[in-house]
Amino acid sequence: MFLGAFLTACATPPPAPPAEAPTVPYSAETAAASAFLRARQLDLEGRLLEAAEAYEQAARLDPDSSVLQSHLAGVWVRAGQPERAVRYGERAFELEPDDDSLRANLASLYVNLRRYEDAVALLEPRFVEGALESAGLFTLFDLYLRLGRLDSAMRVGEEMIQADPQDLRGYFALGAALERYNQLAEAEAVYRRGLEIDPQQGGLYEAIARTRRASGDPEGELEAWQRKLEIQPGDPLALMRVARMQEEAGERDLAIETLEELIGYHPTYLLARFRLGFLYYQAGRLDDAVRNFETVSANVRSDGRDYVHEVRYFLGLIYHEAEDDGAALEILERIPQTSERFADARALMARINESLGETDEALVEIRRAIAAAPENTALSVYMAGILGRSGDYEESIRTMDALITVRPDDPDLYYDLGVIYSESSRNDRALELMNKVLELEADHSNALNFVGYTWAEQGVRLDEAEQLIRRAIELRPDDGYITDSLGWVHYQRGLKLLAAGRLAEARHSFVTAVEQLELALELLERDDPVITWHLGDAYRSVSRLDDALSAYRRALDLGPQESDAEKIRSEIELLELELQGDAPEAAH
Repeated sequence: MFLGAFLTACATPPPAPPAEAPTVPYSAETAAASAFLRARQLDLEGRLLEAAEAYEQAARLDPDSSVLQSHLAGVWVRAGQPERAVRYGERAFELEPDDDSLRANLASLYVNLRRYEDAVALLEPRFVEGALESAGLFTLFDLYLRLGRLDSAMRVGEEMIQADPQDLRGYFALGAALERYNQLAEAEAVYRRGLEIDPQQGGLYEAIARTRRASGDPEGELEAWQRKLEIQPGDPLALMRVARMQEEAGERDLAIETLEELIGYHPTYLLARFRLGFLYYQAGRLDDAVRNFETVSANVRSDGRDYVHEVRYFLGLIYHEAEDDGAALEILERIPQTSERFADARALMARINESLGETDEALVEIRRAIAAAPENTALSVYMAGILGRSGDYEESIRTMDALITVRPDDPDLYYDLGVIYSESSRNDRALELMNKVLELEADHSNALNFVGYTWAEQGVRLDEAEQLIRRAIELRPDDGYITDSLGWVHYQRGLKLLAAGRLAEARHSFVTAVEQLELALELLERDDPVITWHLGDAYRSVSRLDDALSAYRRALDLGPQESDAEKIRSEIELLELELQGDAPEAAH
């Protein structure tokens, strides 16, 4: 074997040359050394294929050199051809079967080629002998896990810890393996053994938090994160998770405080600013939301990050709510078609354009949204709504009919189509469709309310209308619009009783109407012009004329449809005359 002698010779100072240098006779050892030096030089230059060829030449000249075989294995691995490397690794180990480094290298090659059983066969005997070093223990542990041999992996894991109790890697590895097989309590026990060695190791508290989360123990998880924060104040992973847990528990204000603390430690943590901006948006703190979203948008380095487009989408929403539609459209336009938010952004742009009276632009944008997310039925329903609101009822109906053809058992589609027929003053067809909805879903609260309110508005079948609306209220007791329908039934019944001369009963119905309509407005997040108008009528029916006038004026201020606004103005004029004593009380 040439290499040992060659390296020794290289390390020894050469003797003084003779006066006349003799001719060096050719030998295989000398040629092998020359080929090896050339191979090493090519290897260092990164010319791997040429290096492999030179190593091959050296190995042919010196076939019993484990070092040459090992170099050949290494160069083929670096060349990305482990399947060629493996025969040289096997040959090297065959030549030096007691060399643990060659054993480990060959095992790594087998792992690279997913020959896990072969790798185990190499390492397992040394483990049984108690002679496997730390790196080999970790490799064997991983192999057992890959092969699903948990008991064997556990034995190796315990050996890793016993071999070096101060090396926390063993505790992490063994605990993670137990987690993988859902032995969560055992995993936590291993992590706590690690804490006995180093109670300041925050990663172990993080691992315990993970096991508590998988066990469905939020209190235990939160406690573990808090212990980590005692050791590592400002740890971003811990603070982000704590904030998320607070948010999931409905404690939004606490989540905001936690994220504000995180930003105090890490002002450039953009994901935290994104989440904080979202929570501010939910809380109605729009200025704070914009500040954080704009910081993210200005500092992120790549448009390829999904949360950048989330930021732009929410900025668009906020600008729209703040009536800065130009800014909203400009930032929404920057969300690319590759983003998951593209369809949402285009739908929002459609909504903004419609609110600006740009119906054609709204239709262009909603069609882009549909093209990006054709499976999202709600987008096509919204397009039908735009068409209907623009007066193109026939195209709106055709759009809905096409959706129903694809999804004939979807009650919501029949409901939406019924609303379009109602808006086009075809109430009989609207009611037919609502009955179809109730055939498909007897507890469809919107359809129940629609039929009940329609009958109430028409002053017919009031007892049946009340039954339907009460069923809807049972389903959605906090819905102000449904409660308005019940109030309107009582008001219309009062008119009928009044016309029949049943004054006491009429008075009772009118009083009940006032109560229900006041409750309806309380249930709404913001006042509604039609419900406020209804309340004005109900106040007037019980002679609360000043309250009625205030309600009418409030309804007008809320911006009702122009046809409704004209009627409300007429009511205001008549009531003002009535209050001045210049006109008799108007009949209702």
